[in-house]
Amino acid sequence: MSLHRLAPTPSKLELALPNRTMKYKQLLSLPLILFAACGTNTTAYDPGSGGIRTVNAVNYDDFADASGVLIQSMLESGTFSDASLSKHPDGRIILALEDVDNLTSSNLHTKVLTDKVRVALNKTGKVLTTTSVKFGAGGAEDTGAKEVREINDPMFEKNGYKNANTVVLPDLSLSGSIIKMSATEGRTSQTVIIFKLTLTDLRTGLAIWEDEAPVGKQKKKGIF
Repeated sequence: MSLHRLAPTPSKLELALPNRTMKYKQLLSLPLILFAACGTNTTAYDPGSGGIRTVNAVNYDDFADASGVLIQSMLESGTFSDASLSKHPDGRIILALEDVDNLTSSNLHTKVLTDKVRVALNKTGKVLTTTSVKFGAGGAEDTGAKEVREINDPMFEKNGYKNANTVVLPDLSLSGSIIKMSATEGRTSQTVIIFKLTLTDLRTGLAIWEDEAPVGKQKKKGIF
């Protein structure tokens, strides 16, 4: 007669361990669920297409996208192909860049926008940007037309190139602004940041081109 060893009967503690382990896992996952519900999701989209492009606040990519849209619009306008606007011997437009006004409450590095515009326009071969003239902020949206007439320094030649010792004043100036518009509905808040640029003919003081590039941000708050 063979003897069979009986399997030991599990203790009450061992029987309770699987259920207790499952409860621990459930308790550990609960804060994660609550954290997700309490969180705030921020995304960005193109108001023109409704597609999500970036996340969080205005960033470098937003400046790059906005400047790309505005540069293309400027070039397609044909303004830089109008030789009658130029003082340069080969017909290139001399452009002065003004500071872009940040009319939002955010700390935005607006020079990123103007630097991208300057580099792109210089590469076209149709534009020369001057670093000798910079117009300051004033009551008008673009103060260049007034200020260019007030420059009496003999170093500057107002009517074109006459000798190598004079600096030619710009033909056009580029000014701009960044504004923000916000709206909230329920737990969702929507913000549109508008990048706007304007080209002004400094002979007449008239805006001969302007356009804007909007970037939208959408933020949805958690349920708690």
